[in-house]
Amino acid sequence: MSKTSEARRLDKLKRNSEGHESHNIAKRYKLPEAALSIIEKGGAIHGQQSRAIQIAVEFLWSTPGYGVSDDAMSSIFSTPLIGKTYKLPPRTVLLIEDLAREYGTQGNVLAAVAYMLTPDPKDSRPDLRARLTKMPVPAREGVIGYEPVPPLKKGETMAQRVEHETAELIKKRAARRRRR
Repeated sequence: MSKTSEARRLDKLKRNSEGHESHNIAKRYKLPEAALSIIEKGGAIHGQQSRAIQIAVEFLWSTPGYGVSDDAMSSIFSTPLIGKTYKLPPRTVLLIEDLAREYGTQGNVLAAVAYMLTPDPKDSRPDLRARLTKMPVPAREGVIGYEPVPPLKKGETMAQRVEHETAELIKKRAARRRRR
């Protein structure tokens, strides 16, 4: 297909939106103003802001046990909250809602997304996963306060315990996905 015929075909798709309705969901989020500007810049790299959010959320979801700490996002959190509507795929909206259980709010999830999308001047093609760090496993639901850490089992190392806790988190996430 020549460039001109391809351009005409794409123009027809743009004009005839009745037959090509979007399956995406328009959802409004309250997020820090710094996160908003970083996501806008990430949208320029990934083609669209919604695509940049989708990619970063998928990385956050697919790497249990890793995430973005509050300390790393402190400069993003220091800015005022602002409302922004994003048109996102249904899966991305569900993942943001599920990740909000670990990050506190949906705005915090988008702040973590913004932290991942922050450009590194040394790297022209950054790997978003490189910005993730090992995170402690979230406390069990319904538990208030601190529980003493049980002693290691005989022959168990701390690394083995962390791997076991990460595996448990993966199972919990899979169970939540199946329930939906």
